Amino acid sequence: MTTYEAKIKTFLEKETQHQIESDGTNLIEKGVLDSFSMIKLINFVETELGVKVDMEEITPGNFNSVETIARKIETWR
Repeated sequence: MTTYEAKIKTFLEKETQHQIESDGTNLIEKGVLDSFSMIKLINFVETELGVKVDMEEITPGNFNSVETIARKIETWR
């Protein structure tokens, strides 16, 4: 687990009150991420991790798991 994965997982579990089984869990299918929690997550990524998220990058494919989000953060840096 990378540092980004750990921070994202901790944030999402705290904010959504959902237990995330693994970093590969599909967050959208499992109901962890909805439109409101997605906005909170993007705000967290931008303010706490210092990464600007381009509006064009906000797609279900880029936010479907903790692993995917962490990989995308690496490319957005």
